[in-house]
Amino acid sequence: MTTEPARLTLYTCHIDRGGPPVHPCRRAHEALDEAGIDYETVIFDRNRPFGLFTKGRRPELRQMSGQEKLPVLRLPDGSTVNGSGAIVRWARDNAPAGADSSVTTSS
Repeated sequence: MTTEPARLTLYTCHIDRGGPPVHPCRRAHEALDEAGIDYETVIFDRNRPFGLFTKGRRPELRQMSGQEKLPVLRLPDGSTVNGSGAIVRWARDNAPAGADSSVTTSS
């Protein structure tokens, strides 16, 4: 039995906040930060630094989110928002009142 997280958790690859501006994990971080959303970060699969070498085999991620690509935002109720585009939209739609809602949704 899995315990649900107490707060939002963003699962990212080893690049996390680094890499080019178009990198999906960086885009997810920027969207959540710009929206003023509080969350924690978990770098998923730190021992396999490149998605290329995972061959799509991330059974723990599949069990949690139904798919094997990062980033994934896990909500406190255990549901997930998968992919940077969906996370950017979720951040924009769920920004706390008074937060900067200038988050863009370019894919």
